[in-house]
Amino acid sequence: MSRTEPETSTAGGTPDNSNHKGKRIALLILLAALILVIVYGGLMIKHRIDYAVTDAVFVDTDRIVNSGFKKVGGRLVVMNKVEGDEIRQGELLAAIDSRDYELKEAGIKEKIKALSHRREQLELSRRKAAEQVELKIGMARDQVAGTRKSIAALRDQIAALKANIGQLERDLERYRNLYSEGVLPRRKFEVLETRLEARKKELQANGKKLSGLRSRLAANEKEVLLAVSEKIGIREIDKTIAAVRAELKALQSRLGEAELELSYCRLTSPINGRIAKKYHSIGDVVGSGSPIYALVDPHDIHILVLLGEKKLAGVEPGCSATITIDAYPDLEYEGEVDSIMPTSAAKFALVPRDISAGEFTKVVQRIPVKVKITKGDLTRLRPGMGGEIEIERRR
Repeated sequence: MSRTEPETSTAGGTPDNSNHKGKRIALLILLAALILVIVYGGLMIKHRIDYAVTDAVFVDTDRIVNSGFKKVGGRLVVMNKVEGDEIRQGELLAAIDSRDYELKEAGIKEKIKALSHRREQLELSRRKAAEQVELKIGMARDQVAGTRKSIAALRDQIAALKANIGQLERDLERYRNLYSEGVLPRRKFEVLETRLEARKKELQANGKKLSGLRSRLAANEKEVLLAVSEKIGIREIDKTIAAVRAELKALQSRLGEAELELSYCRLTSPINGRIAKKYHSIGDVVGSGSPIYALVDPHDIHILVLLGEKKLAGVEPGCSATITIDAYPDLEYEGEVDSIMPTSAAKFALVPRDISAGEFTKVVQRIPVKVKITKGDLTRLRPGMGGEIEIERRR
């Protein structure tokens, strides 16, 4: 009897082929996954080599402006802004009760007005007095000159009369001799005698007139002295005017200070930015210099990176960076390294580590790196926000 070899059926061969194919596909998938892992790991390693990556990132600013009232204090009556509000330079932020400063300014203005009126009156009186004094002096000097001319003319007349009288006396003596000898008629002798008497009377009258002119000259000269002495009174007016002007100048200075103090009652924003902190409310009494608001300028915002010392290799000023802020995960900011601090952050800790005994746990120190933002909406950033950064290293 012959033994029949069992035949392998076609149907029976299908499971073996399927298993074989499945194993091969699984192997290919595993191999592909391994390749992907290796490629991804390589890319990650390369990325870590090319970039310094950290999440120790903070939005920071070098300029937080504490704004308060200068040189004045009082009760707050206006508070126009709250935390987070945008502000423009020169915009009114707050105001204090300014009534006392307004009264002070008004009082000084009234004093200035009264003194200005007094100065105008003094200057008008001075002008009138000066005009009158000059007129008096001119008239008195003219009178003195006229009287002197009259005296000079009268002296000439007296001299002429004296000469004439002397001539008549000589003629009368000669006529008397001729008359006694009977040569000259009596009538001519009497005429000459009468003329001589007339000239003597005229001389006597001119003498009295000369004495009167001398008295008048003395009076005229006295009037000149009195008119000149009135200038002393004008000098006193000048001194009073100078004192009033000095007082006005001092009041103008005080008015300027009062106006400045009044302007200080209104607190305006020194920058364009946002309100970071509000320290007081309406009704609070604040002193001069006390901060009312803390202001932030978005243009001064930068990124502070605490980069581990092992990641510093290749990080230099000018290196480009990509920043992601936790609050805005869909936004991406670009920047570049501005500076690298010369010391670690631990150097500025309130309680520095004591390593003098040589007992310490070695930890990676973080070096502050300042990154300025070159692209992105700065107005959305707030100091203190966190995020992540990738800094491209230089080779």
